Amino acid sequence: MKQKVLVWSLTLVLLAAAWGVSKATLPDDTSIAAFSTVAVLDEPVTVRNLEVTVTDVHAASRVTDADGWSAEGTWIVVDLEAASVVTQEAATLGLAELVIGDRTFSATDRGTTFAEQRLFTGVARAGSLAFELPADALTGPATLRLGVPSGSPNEVLLDGLIELPLVLDDLPVEVEVPLDENGWAR
Repeated sequence: MKQKVLVWSLTLVLLAAAWGVSKATLPDDTSIAAFSTVAVLDEPVTVRNLEVTVTDVHAASRVTDADGWSAEGTWIVVDLEAASVVTQEAATLGLAELVIGDRTFSATDRGTTFAEQRLFTGVARAGSLAFELPADALTGPATLRLGVPSGSPNEVLLDGLIELPLVLDDLPVEVEVPLDENGWAR
């Protein structure tokens, strides 16, 4: 009887230890997941091959561009300046996402926006990113994610992700916001 209690006790201890190890173990993709650098409005932030300064963030009911394109809806417009740091080769602002809760929105390529804009080493370009959102999405915290792709779709270099935290409730909804023309930063 004493031996059975010892076996069962040892089994329970080993099961508890295995459960603890499984909870403490990181997910499989953790070793290749990007870690982010937090940005602040109007301050430049630099990661591996990207330097970005987010100059303004707007909420709008309508966006327009210099070519006459416009769209009604619920929009977040991000004005920014960006440059590559090390090399121009394959340097584009390929990752531009707005994460709100468990939903992720990509920057639109409609109109003249900064999405997929080619970057130049040491010489900043300026423009606007626009995110079309559902009407109910303009509340709570959000995170703007920017990066230069590593070559694989939707993957950035491990140390090449910039994140800017936003509070959407703090943004007044403007009737119309013009997208900045893509061009050289001042």
